[in-house]
Amino acid sequence: MQLLTKSGPQSIRRNINMRSLWIEYPRIQSGNDVLAVLFNREQADKMFKLPILMADSQGIEIKLPSFLTGMFYLKVEDGDQSFLRQIAIQ
Repeated sequence: MQLLTKSGPQSIRRNINMRSLWIEYPRIQSGNDVLAVLFNREQADKMFKLPILMADSQGIEIKLPSFLTGMFYLKVEDGDQSFLRQIAIQ
């Protein structure tokens, strides 16, 4: 598995109505299972597995928990692709 740092997602957009994120990146194989995890550095043992609402060849949409706010790390694993981004949730 390769960790993409500079060539990760092209954009991350927030859908306010659905409280979700649209993560745009070129998916190599659309049939792969996608895993999205949200965690905090101070409490690394507490990870939240996020549900995938939609996945296509352009990217994925993930549902955010409604009870979390603050700075988090979002890790997405998509087959052989993987990336890690810091995000703020309010």
